Amino acid sequence: MAYERDHEVVQRLRPEPMTEKEAAAQTVIDDTEFEIFKHKMHMIALEGKETTMKLGASTAMRWGDVAFGIFTAQGDLSICATGIYHHAVLGQLPLKYVVKHWVNEPSVGCRDGDSFFYNDPFYGGVHNADMGLSIPVFHEGQLLCFVGAAVHTGESGGSEPGGTVTAARSKYDEGLLCPPIKIGENYQLKEDLLNMFAAMNRDPRTMILDIKARLAAARIAQRRILEVVEEKGVDFFLGALRRVLTLTGEAAKKKISQLPDGIYRQPRFLDTLGEDNGLVKIDVKVIKKGDRITLDLNNSSPMLVDRPANSYFQGIIGLSMVYLCGWLFHDLPSNNGLLECMDWDFPEDSLVNAKGDVATSIAPLVQVCFTHGMFQCGARMTYSVDPSRSVASWFCGFSIPMFAGINQHGDPVADITPEINATGCGGRYDMDGVNAAGAFFATMADCSDAEATEEDRPVMYTFRNFYNNSYGHGKQRGGAGVGYGISVHDTNQLMLGSHGGGSKFPTTQGLFGGYGLPALFVKMVKKGNYKQLMAESNQNLPHSLDQVYSPDNPEQGEEQYNNISLVVQPAQDGDTLYAYSGGGAGYGDALERDPQSIQRDLEDNLVTHWAAKNIYHLVYDEESLRVDFEATEQARKAVREQRKTSGKTYDEFVGEWEKQHPPEKVLAYYGQYPNPEVSEQQVQPLAVNG
Repeated sequence: MAYERDHEVVQRLRPEPMTEKEAAAQTVIDDTEFEIFKHKMHMIALEGKETTMKLGASTAMRWGDVAFGIFTAQGDLSICATGIYHHAVLGQLPLKYVVKHWVNEPSVGCRDGDSFFYNDPFYGGVHNADMGLSIPVFHEGQLLCFVGAAVHTGESGGSEPGGTVTAARSKYDEGLLCPPIKIGENYQLKEDLLNMFAAMNRDPRTMILDIKARLAAARIAQRRILEVVEEKGVDFFLGALRRVLTLTGEAAKKKISQLPDGIYRQPRFLDTLGEDNGLVKIDVKVIKKGDRITLDLNNSSPMLVDRPANSYFQGIIGLSMVYLCGWLFHDLPSNNGLLECMDWDFPEDSLVNAKGDVATSIAPLVQVCFTHGMFQCGARMTYSVDPSRSVASWFCGFSIPMFAGINQHGDPVADITPEINATGCGGRYDMDGVNAAGAFFATMADCSDAEATEEDRPVMYTFRNFYNNSYGHGKQRGGAGVGYGISVHDTNQLMLGSHGGGSKFPTTQGLFGGYGLPALFVKMVKKGNYKQLMAESNQNLPHSLDQVYSPDNPEQGEEQYNNISLVVQPAQDGDTLYAYSGGGAGYGDALERDPQSIQRDLEDNLVTHWAAKNIYHLVYDEESLRVDFEATEQARKAVREQRKTSGKTYDEFVGEWEKQHPPEKVLAYYGQYPNPEVSEQQVQPLAVNG
């Protein structure tokens, strides 16, 4: 046993070779019985997912940040029930580690009744707060498969609460870090290990309940699977589980072969390194040739040796599956057979291919920045074949308040609020994006009702509704996101902050001429008069985010205007925080938007009068909202003529563009500008814990 991370096992993202027993079973599997089997197994996985959600305690577990899977005995994901595809495809790596290291290790082993826990992001691919539990399923002493659930638990015991450590300098700041470890035997969890986990966590109740929820759901799935095995036999079960993977891989290749060959590029930029600002680049290039796609991320910024904005390459692959499963392969099963059509080329020692002891707490920001590029490339790649799958990006920046302390009941608590699950989806070629549709990486997730969050979280919502400046404009606008305010409630022992990116460089661009999103922000008011105004039933208190900035807002106190990436700070009873979860990007030229659609948005307060007049060039009466269609067409015609006079040749544009240069102070971690090719001179040795 080598006491270090296993760099070989994380390369095994594609399905393992078919075993002799699986191959022999293929000839005896009836097609009709196979279809029934697939349906049964999916229903088993779905029951596991729903059970996990109903029994868990963390925000993410309760509201759908759950991936529940059935894996082959070799560790490959075959059956999945989820709306969060990156956890699904990454859940195989910890199990392949178990198969490689523990199944035949005498001091550990893998037996009926065992359970394994893991949260090391090197294997899970994201960050420490994403935790998983899996169990082996045996029949008469033979290992048939694994069953497991991966869920974001809101606290991992790092140097900052909430599961993300904005100021982390290395992995030693990030809290609990477990490669796959056995935490249960003989159908019992080991209380000594649970006690250890509790001691390493600011919210031990949530940590332990989430572990038990995963295990309870897995045990239910185990019973259901064994019922199928008793009915159909071991050989059928093993062969059919493998066939799901094989057919998925073949179908994925066929679908890729129907897309036009080409190279699709989308450079993306991230504006936060953690607690401080800085510009880094993720250069997304999708090469499609024949029945294969290659992800090429060369020319991305170097690895950040003392900041947490790094990602392991396997996490990037996991996030690519969010686009592939949800949009391109939407009609195929979600399993790692889809990766049979994919190759990847990531530069060494870059922020998308982290190594060593670097911090990865805010890897989700790096990964969603990449995913936005994947959306843009995918939309252009699929448009000529199936324009219905060519969709502008959902919100890709996170906007997550995080907190820790003592709640109103006197209990320790540490978690995030669920508004990330209330973002808008992007505009489409034939319709607007959906308002507050969910999160692009967890489309089945929910943002909770306010009362459920308030019941055991030490916050009270001052308002939560659609924010009319949250989306991208276009011929088809993006869906609106949610603006919200929260007030610290009935406690003076709380730390409050926020996680996200896009305060300087917007995270989400439009498609085919559509507008991107505005920048994200956080406003906090400390030592204010909000509770007094509530007690007085003051009618001028803001009921929406735009009213927060109205001259009539009576709230007063110490006002702070912060980046969305905000290190936690002490907060007192009555302090308030205001933010928004972004909407979707716009699709197409805003001058082509139907005037009546703009009129409806005005009636619903989903667009401002400024935007209606200055972006859509709608001519109308502000009081009656009656549209002058002829004048609108003339106004738009004038804008089009003005565009012609300001146009430039491509060579002129490039000549002017290449003269531009960001301030040097924001390029400290970028690499060589404008093309940050990684070199040995750019990668500095890592200091011990900062």
